[in-house]
Amino acid sequence: METGYDILFFWVARMIMDGLEFTGEIPFHTVYLHGLIRDENGRKMSKTYGNVIDPLVVMDELGTDALRFTLLVGSTPGNDMNLSLKKVEANRNFANKIWNAARFVLGALDQAKDLHVPLEETEPIPSLADQWILARLSILTRDVERLFQNYQYGEAGRQIFDFFWNEFADWYLEIAKLQLTEGDRMASSTTRNLVQVLDTCLRLLHPFTPFVTEEIWGHLKTASQELQQPINPGHGSEWEKALIIARWPTPRPASHWEDQAIADFLLIMDLVRAIRNLRAEKNVNSKVSLPATFVGGGRTPVLQRQSNTIASLARLDLQRMTVVEKLGEKPDGTVALVVGSVEVYLPMAEMVDPEEQRKRLEKELAESMGQIERLEALLAGPFAEKAPSDVVDKERQKLVDYKDKAAKINSQLKTLE
Repeated sequence: METGYDILFFWVARMIMDGLEFTGEIPFHTVYLHGLIRDENGRKMSKTYGNVIDPLVVMDELGTDALRFTLLVGSTPGNDMNLSLKKVEANRNFANKIWNAARFVLGALDQAKDLHVPLEETEPIPSLADQWILARLSILTRDVERLFQNYQYGEAGRQIFDFFWNEFADWYLEIAKLQLTEGDRMASSTTRNLVQVLDTCLRLLHPFTPFVTEEIWGHLKTASQELQQPINPGHGSEWEKALIIARWPTPRPASHWEDQAIADFLLIMDLVRAIRNLRAEKNVNSKVSLPATFVGGGRTPVLQRQSNTIASLARLDLQRMTVVEKLGEKPDGTVALVVGSVEVYLPMAEMVDPEEQRKRLEKELAESMGQIERLEALLAGPFAEKAPSDVVDKERQKLVDYKDKAAKINSQLKTLE
């Protein structure tokens, strides 16, 4: 039985006592207690407070699936939940993310009609990204099954959300775009993996977001069956009539290759993140492809095999990208990044356009000088005598900070001369 904890004695206990009294049996063996739904400030919803959220209005504006997902994932068994419409709106964006990912997969299936190598005749040639996403999907399936058995539905939904958004959509789909352009065999193998991962995710998400997943799954099923060599799901030999009666993903034992594939791909992800962060910090134009030198040590073979992926995701120039096991001296005029046991050297000169940097620095200098003039005039007037001493001290400290900033900017401008 599933109910709120506030009627545990008034309703649940009395049902058990009545069952024992009149039938000699208890009416249910397990009671799942959910918390109460409160407003975003933790207050009980009441007409007196004027904080009641009408679920029908929310469903009309933001979608039923978004509200369901928010209520299921945003709570833990027995604890109250503070419902915010911002959370529902964020989960509506998640539903849009599912749609966008599905459109990409359906597009890949449409392109598969023109492949010269039939999908079913192609032996899988999994890349590192393929191995990683399938390993993570396998782990997710095992974790969700365990959490469902322990009634941890909110945590199960959160893990599915993180996998779909942060791993499948943000990383694997970007790499799949590259693999789909590599030719018939790789495109066939990648398409098959895309279908398998999306199909499994939709099955796992269906209890949380039944409407959007049922609709998308129907399109996925139709597109897969329309191919000359149809793609079957990974959970049986045929597609079921509807997702609501489809097989639940069966957890499989961990394979020996999973840990290594995950570790290798995590290294690639960390390298790409580090380079992207540096590019953002230095305001490097997104259209500029930089050369790079990687000193891999024991991870050199992995970096060499994944050089194309790294270059594409981090916007590096593959033709000027070098991967070596050891390096005697640090290259001159470079910025060094250290990711685990790997060192990355990027040329400072090519990271910033001198003219653009000059314009940016001159703009910042003008803003700083304007603040300096304002503060000097303020502190030279009646304000310094009439205002509280602590307020005056704060303004004086601001003046010192702006002068320091202006000096640093002037120093940087001199290096560009």
